[in-house]
Amino acid sequence: MATDVETVRAANEAYYAALSARDLMTMEQLWSRSPDDVNVAPPIRPVAHRGWAAVRDNYEQYWSSLDALTVSMAQPAIKVEGDVAWVFGTAQAARRFKDGQANSGPTFDTSIFVKRDGRWLMIFHQTALMSR
Repeated sequence: MATDVETVRAANEAYYAALSARDLMTMEQLWSRSPDDVNVAPPIRPVAHRGWAAVRDNYEQYWSSLDALTVSMAQPAIKVEGDVAWVFGTAQAARRFKDGQANSGPTFDTSIFVKRDGRWLMIFHQTALMSR
């Protein structure tokens, strides 16, 4: 049986896979989809999107500006306290926009998950561009 840390790690990896694939259906399964959801993004000029509808709309709008996106976090720090877990660390991101511009580099990301009905669901995510 997987530990909570292993299950949170898998949920975090699934988040980055869905983000990179620009897969809204999978995102809907990963987030709590509640009025309490918060996503502070994108990493450049971030805005706090509050509530699942705003979070979902942000993904749709941001992804529509992209031709390609890859984001991964190789070594997340994971902490679990009861039914709350937080993950933080440096992610590597590469973006290619529809207008031809591209950029890449490290971001510092923090996610909070809550355990509901035995599943770890994201309720908060923040990403910030790090200077090199």
